[in-house]
Amino acid sequence: VFIQFNRRKDGSLEPLPAKHVDTGMGLERLVRVIEGKQSNYDTDIFTGTIAATEKITNKKYNFEISGSENPPSGGRGAVAFRVIADHIRAISFTIADGQLPSNTGAGYVIRRILRRAVRYYYSYLDYKQPLLAQLVPVLAKQFSTVFPELQQQVDFVSKVVKEEEEAFLRTLGTGLKKVDEIIVKAGLGKLVI
Repeated sequence: VFIQFNRRKDGSLEPLPAKHVDTGMGLERLVRVIEGKQSNYDTDIFTGTIAATEKITNKKYNFEISGSENPPSGGRGAVAFRVIADHIRAISFTIADGQLPSNTGAGYVIRRILRRAVRYYYSYLDYKQPLLAQLVPVLAKQFSTVFPELQQQVDFVSKVVKEEEEAFLRTLGTGLKKVDEIIVKAGLGKLVI
């Protein structure tokens, strides 16, 4: 896409001071090409977070180039590593930028992204305590030169993320217990997570 005009409310076109081409490639895809990797998640942008997640959870990330998963990660475990690595960036950068998790608007989007990451590590990595908050310092250090705001607020962002994780983990645990009771009462065995 050739970016050269700003369309005004009245429909007229105003020339931009700097014209450019938008390839739609994005940072992750650009880094993938520069580093010659098969996947965005194999680039420097994500490998640090994935390695930290491996260490914390004591699980191994293993994703074949074909896209099929290997059992050592446990079913959807490899996808869980990717979801966590992607979501912690969005959550951390947005909170450092001033948007807190809430029940409305952009805050709700943050909360939903965080909860999705929690569900993935809870279900597929069998990790039942806050994980994302432990990754915030790793991310802050990695991006300290390009997004110093996160490094400057690392304790605050970690605290917000941890509080959200703890609240959702309590809700998740309570909900799964109730579902399990219903399944047992119905004589269908037990819920396996």
